[in-house]
Amino acid sequence: MLPPAALGVVRTVVSLLVDGRHEDLETLTEGRRLSAARTERAVREYGGDLISPPDEAFADADVRESEDGTGYTVAMPLRTAQEGPCRLEVRLTLREVAEDVWTVQIDALRVP
Repeated sequence: MLPPAALGVVRTVVSLLVDGRHEDLETLTEGRRLSAARTERAVREYGGDLISPPDEAFADADVRESEDGTGYTVAMPLRTAQEGPCRLEVRLTLREVAEDVWTVQIDALRVP
């Protein structure tokens, strides 16, 4: 189970993807791993229109604590208007850098 502040970061990432705000997503992640152009291309190549998942979908994300205990990896399935739950997922690494302050990195945006 993710701490509330970390869950908020996951929600923000998904919201930015759904809204097509790839530049803002790149800013949030400080450009680690995936650029705005790469996330935009991954969404476009998958096809379909991303939609916001219901709240309960976040509880279904695959969450794993890092081996060193300093953060989490999260695999969050996305949704499209055409399919509902779809095969595209975003994989994130979250690290707590101060109390309730989290950094996020997009490790992948792909079909597993």
